[in-house]
Amino acid sequence: MERRQDSIIALLVAVATFAIYATGACRTIYVGDSGELVAAVYLLGIPHPSGYPLYVLLGKLWTLLVPVGSIAFRMSLFSAAFAASTTGLVYVICRRLDLSRLASLFAALLLAFGPSFWSQSNIQRVYALNAFFVALATLLALAWFRSGRPRDLALAFLACGLGATNHTFMVVYAIALTIAVVLARPRILVEWRTLLASAAAFAAGLVVYLFLPLRSRTDPRLDWGNPETWESFRRVVTREDFWNRKWVEGFGDFVRVLIDWTRSLFVETAWIGPGLALVAILSLLIAYRRFFPASSRGPEVPRTQIALLALGVMAGNVLSMALHGSRSDIFIWHRYYIPSYLMLCLLAAIGMEIVAARLPRRLAAIALIAPLLLAVTNWKSFDRSRYRIGEDFSRQLLDSLPPGATLMASDDNILFVLIYLHHVERLRPDLNLILQGVAEGTPPRFSFNPDEDPVFFTHHPNWTIPQLEIIPQGLTFRAWRAGTPWPPARVASLRLEGEDDPHVPKDYLTQNLIGHFHYMLGVTFELADWPRAEDQFEKAIRYSPSNDVLFYNLGLIYARNGLYDRALASYERSREIDDRGILRPTTGPGGSGARALAADRVTEIRAEISRLDSLEARMARESGIEIDEGNPSYHFAMARQLLLNGESIAARGHEIRALKLGLRSQNEE
Repeated sequence: MERRQDSIIALLVAVATFAIYATGACRTIYVGDSGELVAAVYLLGIPHPSGYPLYVLLGKLWTLLVPVGSIAFRMSLFSAAFAASTTGLVYVICRRLDLSRLASLFAALLLAFGPSFWSQSNIQRVYALNAFFVALATLLALAWFRSGRPRDLALAFLACGLGATNHTFMVVYAIALTIAVVLARPRILVEWRTLLASAAAFAAGLVVYLFLPLRSRTDPRLDWGNPETWESFRRVVTREDFWNRKWVEGFGDFVRVLIDWTRSLFVETAWIGPGLALVAILSLLIAYRRFFPASSRGPEVPRTQIALLALGVMAGNVLSMALHGSRSDIFIWHRYYIPSYLMLCLLAAIGMEIVAARLPRRLAAIALIAPLLLAVTNWKSFDRSRYRIGEDFSRQLLDSLPPGATLMASDDNILFVLIYLHHVERLRPDLNLILQGVAEGTPPRFSFNPDEDPVFFTHHPNWTIPQLEIIPQGLTFRAWRAGTPWPPARVASLRLEGEDDPHVPKDYLTQNLIGHFHYMLGVTFELADWPRAEDQFEKAIRYSPSNDVLFYNLGLIYARNGLYDRALASYERSREIDDRGILRPTTGPGGSGARALAADRVTEIRAEISRLDSLEARMARESGIEIDEGNPSYHFAMARQLLLNGESIAARGHEIRALKLGLRSQNEE
């Protein structure tokens, strides 16, 4: 009877959290990986490594069974369903640990409303499904810890293998589970039938990966890495091409990662999770001189075993991220640590049970305030129901292109939404959309006549072809015959839908997309209307204050316009955000895999400023120009002198300053 009541409560927890997630679910395509993942689901294609075959197959089935709204919205609900199911499983795990319903509900809600978990629960990503498998494998492992039946252990490893075909973290989980199992029952090392059954179950789960080579041989429209051969299959599954982005270079870096991870444990659990987890661990250690005394039959035994598994999973989580994660993976997107947060919630529930046993029942219930506080404070940040920014950017971009144009698209944040709109929503089927970096990492060779064939790029290709200019055209660049008049740029709007709406949450990727939007408009206006361009650059900075690439590019623009003080400030800000520099692509035109260091540009600009200060001081003395930085006449006079001395870039900087001061005087009048 009690087990049935717990099942009903777990179901209610899942239904309630699903309702909350679904209410705030993103109705349109989200930024980042979402567009590519949803397109892969729709096309039964192969997204970026590790291919995520289980997500693709389950997602396809879901979109057929749940015909509600767009494919993007259905996949948002897919994430909501598995995230909500995970909270229900967490409740069940805690009850199977003989924890009270209060402690079990506390753990489920603490996870449900943690910022990183919630952030992935109503958009189109793989992390909610991964969390589900972490919880499922833990529940099955607990069944084995309690029963010792080989079947339960095999099912736990089957869940690990199957989960690994959605996200490779489940391989790390399987390693942690193996260690916990051996420590719980060392004699299992000679129980070869149990070992073989568990290994076979894990391998059986991995069979889903066969979808990748089988589907790739049919040449789907989305076929990342073309994993038809063993070598290409291995590269996709192991994410080999992504390992060069790792941020950690030494022990000191690992310490910084560990500190950031530890800090996130507090933030994600309303600052009380680690404290309660520590109570649980210390209490279990005090209760037992050894972790698993064979004579004990109390609830502390499975709790201790689950605690050890939880610590192993958490350690594996942070270690695996340190080994291959990029700076943004580690320090900005804490979604990769969701397995750690889930395990921490289980430990916190055990700690709460211990603390609650020493408090009056009503007073112990106050602990529920923590997850409820998370729910109230995080709702605004994760209500994506009005989110349109990613789709609006790409629609504006596509609308600006002439019929039959070729668009070479790159950068996940832009490319992936374009993939979705073009292949799923069937927007602009007349375009030839070339997905740079998706297949073999290099764009295909092709020839075109710039006078007749409109060829556009989402990002400057850095080509050096004398017959061609790469000119800004609103949200794109265009290949244009050198020496011919530029065509007028098509700029439909100066804003994105929702960019100023305080009710539309804007995470790091969204901020970067808005910043890029205004940056591209600024580049378009740069030569013809500098004040208008500068206004767009200022908006880009305001909307995307932590984008090192944006500031680096702004440094280039300010420098080529003679505004060396602004260039210096931009490069310094880029260096402040990430002193490691900007990683260039390893393939494609101009790709080297080397890093563009803002620190190098800072040194160069400082030297140029020093040289020009000396030159301008000398010219002012020789020409009798009175130095007055606030006077437009001074800047016009200095610009003329600089032109006579062949310093055209520095002269433009003074002309821009003179124009800006003149406009300011007019406004004041």
